[in-house]
Amino acid sequence: MAQTETLETAAPATASGATYARTILVSTALVVILMTIDVVPDKTIDYIARAGLVLVALFGAIRARKGDFLAAIWTPVIAWFIALMTVGQITRPAAGSLKSRELVLILHGLADHAWWILGATALAAVVVAIRRSR
Repeated sequence: MAQTETLETAAPATASGATYARTILVSTALVVILMTIDVVPDKTIDYIARAGLVLVALFGAIRARKGDFLAAIWTPVIAWFIALMTVGQITRPAAGSLKSRELVLILHGLADHAWWILGATALAAVVVAIRRSR
């Protein structure tokens, strides 16, 4: 007697949502774009980039696959750092050696916006915890 397999049992269930790498890449690209919009007119990082980071972190936490939740928690820090090292170069101070200017950019860029970065990370962690509990 021949057994028939249904389509549901033959194909493994795939999780919907963004993969680990896609979550980080898309979030980083969005933060870089938002920081570009924010930095180009006046060479300062203002509210567009910071509020955008929070919204991108929320979006990443909602869209990440259940198996890739940690990507949503790492995304705000990674995205901000990469945006700072690329577009943030526009805000770099003019005085001093290249090494000291880069150090000031990194320390100043992370310290001045730490509340926003930590807030975005905490928001993503809360969304991940809620999604994981369901």
